[in-house]
Parts: sequence; C-alpha cells; structure tokens
Amino acid sequence: MFVKNFSRSLLAKTPSPYSGDLSRFLLHAKLLNKQFSSETRHVLSQLHASQVKYYQFRGIPVTEAVPPTAANYTSRISKKTFQSEGVIGAVSLALGRLFGYEETSRFVMYDIYPAKGHENSRSFVNSKKMLAFHSDGSAHPKLSPDYVLLYCIRSDQNAVNLVVDLDTLVRQLSARVVYVLMQPVFKHLVSQSPECYDLKPVFFIEEGKIAVKYDQDNVIGLNEEAIDAQEALNHGIRKVAVKIPNYEKSLLILNNKRCLHARASFTPRFDGEDRWIQGAFVTKLDIHNGSILSLSL
Repeated sequence: MFVKNFSRSLLAKTPSPYSGDLSRFLLHAKLLNKQFSSETRHVLSQLHASQVKYYQFRGIPVTEAVPPTAANYTSRISKKTFQSEGVIGAVSLALGRLFGYEETSRFVMYDIYPAKGHENSRSFVNSKKMLAFHSDGSAHPKLSPDYVLLYCIRSDQNAVNLVVDLDTLVRQLSARVVYVLMQPVFKHLVSQSPECYDLKPVFFIEEGKIAVKYDQDNVIGLNEEAIDAQEALNHGIRKVAVKIPNYEKSLLILNNKRCLHARASFTPRFDGEDRWIQGAFVTKLDIHNGSILSLSL
C-alpha cells in the first residue's frame, strides 16, 4: 500500500530535520507526501477523523544504511541520511504539525532504544521492565500529542507494542468508574525534581468524544473512590490490550487521545543490534510546525 509509486530517489534526498530551522525538511516532506498512494491517503484520513485509532504501515521503501544502535543514550544517533525521518515528516503533514518536548529531545524526532544502566527504570529507554501503559505528554497542562508516530529501524521480537483502544476499554468499565475517571481527583506527575503534580481527570471529552490522558506509573488517585476507579481502569487495560509486533521499516501511528500504549519487557544485548525506534509527536492545533515545548507547568 505505502510503496505504490513512491519515489525512493526523492526519499534518499531528504534533508536533515536536526536543526533549528525545519523549513527545508518540511518542504521536502510535502513533496514526499504527494507520493502517497490513494490507499495510504485513505488510511491517514481515517486516522485524522478518529475513525481508525491506530494503524501500522509495513514494507516502507527505506533503503538507507543505518549505524549500530547505541548502548548509552545520546541526544540522537548520528545518521548520514534521513529517509526514515522523511517518512515521518511526510505522514505528519497529513495529520497535523510536528512538535516535541525539550525533556524528551531538543529535536522534533527522538530515538528510543535500550540504554545501559536504565534497564529497570520507568523511562522509555528501559528494557527489562515493561514500559507501562500511557498516553504521551499526558501530564502537560496545555498540549499533549494527538498522534504518536513510531518508526521501527531495528526490531526485537520480544519487545512488542501493547495498544488499548479507548472505546473498547470504556465498554469494560462501569458507568460509575467512568464518571469518577472524568473528575479532577487524580494527581498527574509533571516532574520528579522538584516533585510537581497537576490535578486533573483521566478521561475527558474532546471534539464530542471521550479521550484519555494517563500514565499508569505516574498517576495517583486522591481518595478511595479514585484509587478504586484507577484499579478498575488498570484491570480493564490488561483485559483488552492487543499486541502489535515491531517490524523493520514499519510505522505505527497511534491516536494518542483515543489509545493507550505500552511495550513488553525484553533483554537488551548492547551489541549494536538492539531495538531502535524513531518517535515523533503530532498535534492538530495551529502551532508553529517544529515547536519544542517544556513539560513543566
């Protein structure tokens, strides 16, 4: 689907997005966007309209050579070409505008891979510990992504994605639990140092539909009813989660307001062949394309 009539030569010419000025990159991404097949455009329009809440494109025509996966986390792994970034940029234009959080990366695209010394941490560079169910940017007081784009450069068959469709999840919960989850009785951790929380609900209504902001590891109910509702939520999440394997040269697109996602634990090798994902955030809001925001209040 994705590859029909897609120009590999144009993709190979993608300029770097790792600069303060994304204008050249975004202009090229527009040219790449015009290469999409009608089937690809249809899927992207369904995602934009929330008719489809997640989708994985496979067999994307990226032909670039990539360096070894790093073992110690850096701001980015240096690449000589930017084909995978070009794919992300072209897809983002069909959904909204790219942005990032400075706490994640100083660029609009960031690398996800296991880092030495962080195997059992709660961060996205962990490995031996499951990455808990969450929606990205859920603690930000003003802007969380509408979409998360995850391009797989290298895969690990054990590091599967786990995705929860919010509509399916809500059908597993009682009306009372849903009501409590829509009340501002949950502390969302914004920063650990200094420790700072934002008080708000887990479920809310956006564009006439129920939406979610949640991080299983970093949300705490304020009272007994909220704690019970969160326990019911976590039970429901485990019940309805579906597994989506990573495949090299695939792009998983998640509606971040209508889905929760996680990643299974796996054992890193630190041999240059570990799992490597490139991530990016997209918003529907009319902000400067390429904005880098702070997660802090």
